Amino acid sequence: MTKMLPASLPTAVNPPRTTAAPRRLKDVHSPAAVRLWISTPWPEIGGPRLDLKPDPRFATPAWRRCYIPGERTNVYIAGCRGLLSSVAQLLHIGTWKISTTQDETPGLEKRLKALDIDRYGSTYMADGDLIEDPHFDRWGLAMIGSDVQASPGSPLRILPRGIEVILPADLDFGTFDRLLRQALSNAELGRWSVSPQGLAHCARFGLAPSRFERFSAYEMGGGNRMSRAREIFLFKPAKQSQRLVRIIETIIMNHVSTVAGARLPVSPRADRKAS
Repeated sequence: MTKMLPASLPTAVNPPRTTAAPRRLKDVHSPAAVRLWISTPWPEIGGPRLDLKPDPRFATPAWRRCYIPGERTNVYIAGCRGLLSSVAQLLHIGTWKISTTQDETPGLEKRLKALDIDRYGSTYMADGDLIEDPHFDRWGLAMIGSDVQASPGSPLRILPRGIEVILPADLDFGTFDRLLRQALSNAELGRWSVSPQGLAHCARFGLAPSRFERFSAYEMGGGNRMSRAREIFLFKPAKQSQRLVRIIETIIMNHVSTVAGARLPVSPRADRKAS
């Protein structure tokens, strides 16, 4: 059951409605996230210029000289019934939580349990009130397709339900987490919902953009501390996981290249784009 919480944040203003001609892909009872084809130009993580080809520099002697392996982290893709029914099916686009963890329990059990307890991203604003959607208390990991590949020599390992990364010794976990969120920010749900494209899409279907600026209500000292959920992205694991791998590799390569200076060659991808 949807639950109302004490209000503390303002609502967003709806833009005028526009018309559209969506095409039915699935019937209304389908459990799929995308049941209508919509002409909205959805953002893809990494943007349109992201090169999906393997980066050959990871296999070079220069890389092996410069890269010193450090701590292990995992990048995971998580979803739940609430995120599907209360967000994705309303927008007609897949939405998933993409984040990092150093949890080493099998299946990231501790991290998922924490998301269940926190009901991550379950809350939004409506007419000055905080509303909590149901079914945000049972999170699970998305599958990574067997066709998703890391570059040869890359410090990434593709797992069935995640991406293992051995960070450079001088790149700490918190900095990597921040860099990943920045690299994915073009498809972040809350940011997109108040963009011109997001406002137009919400108006087309009579949706309040504030519904997609999600929060977690942490119980602290007898009250609720509202924390903005910044790790929910417009994303399709089956189609875009390769993009996520390349984004992670770019973060690692850029960091090592910056630290190593001229000892690493310029990306051959930049050469291809300039030609």
